[in-house]
Amino acid sequence: MVTPLPGPPGSAVEVREVRRSDRDSFSEVILGSYGPFEVLLGLGTRGTAEFAGLFRPGIWFALQLLRAFGRAPIRIFVASAGPTVVGTTMMLPWPNSGYILGVGVRPSHRRRGLAGQMIARAEQLSAKHGREWAVLDVEEENHPAVTLYRARRYEPIQRALWLRCATPEVVAAAGRAPASVRIVGKADRKSAAAWCARHVPDSVTAILPPNPARLTHLESLGQFPGAVRETWSVGRPNEPVGYLVACWRGTGLPGILFLPALDPGASHDELVRLIQEGTAWLVARGCAVVLAAVTDSVGSARPILEELGFSPQLSTLTMARRLGVGGGAAPRPKGP
Repeated sequence: MVTPLPGPPGSAVEVREVRRSDRDSFSEVILGSYGPFEVLLGLGTRGTAEFAGLFRPGIWFALQLLRAFGRAPIRIFVASAGPTVVGTTMMLPWPNSGYILGVGVRPSHRRRGLAGQMIARAEQLSAKHGREWAVLDVEEENHPAVTLYRARRYEPIQRALWLRCATPEVVAAAGRAPASVRIVGKADRKSAAAWCARHVPDSVTAILPPNPARLTHLESLGQFPGAVRETWSVGRPNEPVGYLVACWRGTGLPGILFLPALDPGASHDELVRLIQEGTAWLVARGCAVVLAAVTDSVGSARPILEELGFSPQLSTLTMARRLGVGGGAAPRPKGP
């Protein structure tokens, strides 16, 4: 698809799937689009290593083959001006939604509606393959982006506060709180997902239901090649009152703690112990900094995290849009 843009006569961009020859200019756009949230996550410290693997010959061939059968785990769209990528976006095809991320446009091509056109392409593909929703996450303070998404009929369904601990070794070395925790094995993840689904608002589970692969959709932010995760539950045997996922993404990057769901009756000691276990696991793997994501539905964990030395950094909004025929809009989702 070739789209004329304001500019010199004949200037145009083509919105299409990424090509292997796009690697260098694609990387430039990705790096140039990183904001405070990506900096918090540690992205960009090693260039675009998180995405470089996608262009390796073996992985590239496998992705193209899966794409031909409609089963690719990621679809990447670019806007190109001649041989140069000037904009990017990506889409992860989840069971009932397309998760959009990596939206970026070169400064020279901003304010031309290009981001909206790439998002529309991702929405159309999601609808074509039977997804009912398009979903994305955005920094709450990124007002231009939030305005763009609202204009496309996205509405917030969840808010996440991100906290940072620069001294996780102190948390790891402290005496363990008196509570019972257990590692959640592969065989138990299905029941863990079902428990989390019952403890997360319907407005979220209707669009982003927990599943054995991801107890919270935010885990996708840590699913880079080579990442390792561990999950714990806290509470009596067969009577959990909370779950926590720790994600190690590589040497030099912050570890991340995700709290998919908590029971309102979870005690102070149970929450402390859960956070201690995840933090200690990350410290043992070499993490010097640990982040934690706290959504509205697990807000009771915030004072516990701050008590342990975590400090609020920024918040993100999960926004969703119902897709109609051909990717058109339908009734808006309810807010958080």
